[in-house]
Amino acid sequence: MNSAFCRTGLKEYLLGKREKQVVMVGLQTDFCMDATVKSAFENGFEGIVPTGANSTVDNVYMDKETTWKFYNEFMWPKRYAKCIGMEEVLNLFENYAIIEK
Repeated sequence: MNSAFCRTGLKEYLLGKREKQVVMVGLQTDFCMDATVKSAFENGFEGIVPTGANSTVDNVYMDKETTWKFYNEFMWPKRYAKCIGMEEVLNLFENYAIIEK
């Protein structure tokens, strides 16, 4: 399966930890990343995709740059996930660490 949520126990683990946000990075923007981003959304998580933290290869329909832009700049933002800069993601992690202490 393409999604990190499919039969992996990830959803149950995150719910058990009472997590609401999921930061997603990976390969194959148009396969595994897309499936995981949409599954996170469907399972009620706030998805976060750091800029530059996913990639893909050319396919018969689009080159890799066009594919990446399609998902990161059109498909996911304001629908399935926040696509934000790495510095903002690091700030989220820092704030999370402060809250957890």
